[in-house]
Amino acid sequence: MTAQSSRLFRCFAILSALSWTTRAAPVTTPPTFRLPTPLNATFSVGSQVFKLVDDSRVDPFNATEKRAVEITVSYPSISQGGGACPNGTSFAPYMPTLMAGLLDKSLGIPDGTFESISTDTCLGAPPVSLAQRKLIIFSPGLGASRLLYQVYTTALAAHGYVVVSVDHPYDAEVVEYPDGRLVFAAPINDSSNTDITRVVDTRVQDIQFVLNEVCGNGNLTQGIAVDCGVRKVGMFGHSLGGATTADMTIVDQRIAGGINLDGTFFPTQSGPDVSPDTPFLVFASEGHNGTVDATYADWYKVAGDNASPRVMITVKGAVHDTFTDFPILVKLLGVPETDLTADERAELGTIDGYRISEILQVYLKAAFDLVLLNEVNGMEGLFNTGNQTFPELEVVDEKP
Repeated sequence: MTAQSSRLFRCFAILSALSWTTRAAPVTTPPTFRLPTPLNATFSVGSQVFKLVDDSRVDPFNATEKRAVEITVSYPSISQGGGACPNGTSFAPYMPTLMAGLLDKSLGIPDGTFESISTDTCLGAPPVSLAQRKLIIFSPGLGASRLLYQVYTTALAAHGYVVVSVDHPYDAEVVEYPDGRLVFAAPINDSSNTDITRVVDTRVQDIQFVLNEVCGNGNLTQGIAVDCGVRKVGMFGHSLGGATTADMTIVDQRIAGGINLDGTFFPTQSGPDVSPDTPFLVFASEGHNGTVDATYADWYKVAGDNASPRVMITVKGAVHDTFTDFPILVKLLGVPETDLTADERAELGTIDGYRISEILQVYLKAAFDLVLLNEVNGMEGLFNTGNQTFPELEVVDEKP
């Protein structure tokens, strides 16, 4: 069984071919870009970044230190109006300075390119209220940074959720802590079940630690109360983050429902891939099915007749990295589709970047509204066969 890696530098390698130095007149200062405002946003979004240290664990990849993780907390915030951040705050950078510069140099693109991209969240903005809100956890793909999924974590926060995205050091290609320290990936063989099982097990422990910290420390959520009871927390992840989400449904009763974005299942214990008590949704790239991935053949069947709802949806024209910010970043940089080579298109998939962003924003919100808030909002047809709103989608497995 082979994990589908989303190695950060492989994912961004296409941008070196699309850089201004090769496709346009040389520039000394790249233009400024901001991620698109979330679809039908209810709230503006604030964000904070924290390093959390788990004193109870030695890092399995570095025995000289305690295990630490980095998180971004996104939450509904007050708005200044007019698309501006409240006084004293500014739009959060897409990635921190050293990491951005490292990518610029690695890809041979103009200095300051990645520093020129900002999110649509205001760093440290006051929350819209301190009323209790539902919590969603996100785990990225193997080798990928949590920062590559900010379109979707921001979108959920814009609809009222507190969203915590987690970096897993030493399996992420690079993590930059708030103090500027860089941590690079350990040698992990993504074709080794032993290595991948160890990574998933470490990730599960990371997520449980983060849940304990976020649920017990209001300072991490800007004072917003979050609901951390049994079956009260949502979780989603891409690639190995999707496998981590599935494992969390089994080992932690706080998880109410999960979403796996194109990830092979890697259970770290015997038994079902997903808890029979937890609703679960899988989004799969085109061609990712039980024929090429045995874990997709029966994950929804093993739970039994009384299991919670579970659905698998295939996205036509999608490839593995379609489920990151990657297609939006290429659109944001204004690269014409006609300029893409066949290999570059293969990395992006054939589905339009803004279209896949719309689909995922709609489905992530609908799924978590249903599981965490028990709200249907007229969206129940999204999970049935024959959806006319999004003809690119095919419900291939469904357990009502």
